[in-house]
Amino acid sequence: MMKFLRENKYLLLIPVLVILKILYVIINSLDMRIHHLISHFDNYIPFIKWMVIPYVLWYFYIWSTLLYLLIKDIKLFVTHSLAVILGQTISLIIFLLYPTYVIRPEIVGNDIFSKLIILIYSNDNPVNVFPSIHVLQTVLTHIAIINIKGIKKPIKYFSYIFSILVVLSTITIKQHYVID
Repeated sequence: MMKFLRENKYLLLIPVLVILKILYVIINSLDMRIHHLISHFDNYIPFIKWMVIPYVLWYFYIWSTLLYLLIKDIKLFVTHSLAVILGQTISLIIFLLYPTYVIRPEIVGNDIFSKLIILIYSNDNPVNVFPSIHVLQTVLTHIAIINIKGIKKPIKYFSYIFSILVVLSTITIKQHYVID
């Protein structure tokens, strides 16, 4: 087993990524609501409940890309993982040193979009909003995708459009503010 790990050190990045997710959950559970970063511009952004779809699909986007890179391009997997680890570590430090929160709207409705947003709101305190991990990892994942050797242009375009939708979803389902 030790020989396997010595030959495949890059696999040690996986538990680090998982630990960072666990640390996010722990910091989120502290529920520190100190700084509120709403801007005048945020008041003009509508709540668009169907935008929960790209927000939720983000999880598949980031983890499936990591898995693809792990299987197909170890060097890019390492580069991408290290960028994510650095970005998330900086974000977690900011969450602790400058705790921010967002004010969410009351969700009414019994449709699937409303139910998904209620599920998100009930499992994720409205804190740790600056910077946005969704935006951070979306940008890093898109950069990784466009750097995959031989990747077809339609996949690059899809990733770009999906990335824009994810970023917009963070503010249109009121998980973040524009500054995040």
